[in-house]
Amino acid sequence: MLLATLLAFYLTCLLAYILAYVLAYLLAFYLAYLLAFYLANLLAFYLAYLLAFYLANHLAYILTYLLAFYLAFYLAFYLAYLLAFYLANLLAFYLANLLAFYLTYLLAFYLAYLLAFYLAYLLAFYLTYLMAFYLAYLMAFYLAYLLAFYLASLLAFYLAVEVQRCTLSWAGPRLRSSGAH
Repeated sequence: MLLATLLAFYLTCLLAYILAYVLAYLLAFYLAYLLAFYLANLLAFYLAYLLAFYLANHLAYILTYLLAFYLAFYLAFYLAYLLAFYLANLLAFYLANLLAFYLTYLLAFYLAYLLAFYLAYLLAFYLTYLMAFYLAYLMAFYLAYLLAFYLASLLAFYLAVEVQRCTLSWAGPRLRSSGAH
């Protein structure tokens, strides 16, 4: 019985020692190793995957959607609105102002100035020049022509008639236009 007790005691000690030491060692090692490995592996893989995929996907999707939609909306709205408003306002005001002022001012000034100057100049020059030239030329030419022609023709006609009426003539006998005496 002593042998059985000693055997039981040593077997229990050995078993307890082996179980405590080896089991504790194996449990601690493999539990820590596997827990650390799989937790690190799973956490690293799935956390990185989920974070990278969903964060990048949703962030990119939502950011692009929001940026595209609201940026396009506000840009289009305010750009079109402000551009149309200010362009219409500025164009209408300044264009109307500048056109009205400069068009009327320049048109009135230059038309009045140019018309007054050139009309007076052209009228004075051409009226005096042309009237003086053509009146003097035409009057001199036609007056000389008419005077010469009509004086010559009247003188010739009346001389011929007067020569016939005159009884005494320095040139000899009287000439008649007809043959009757």
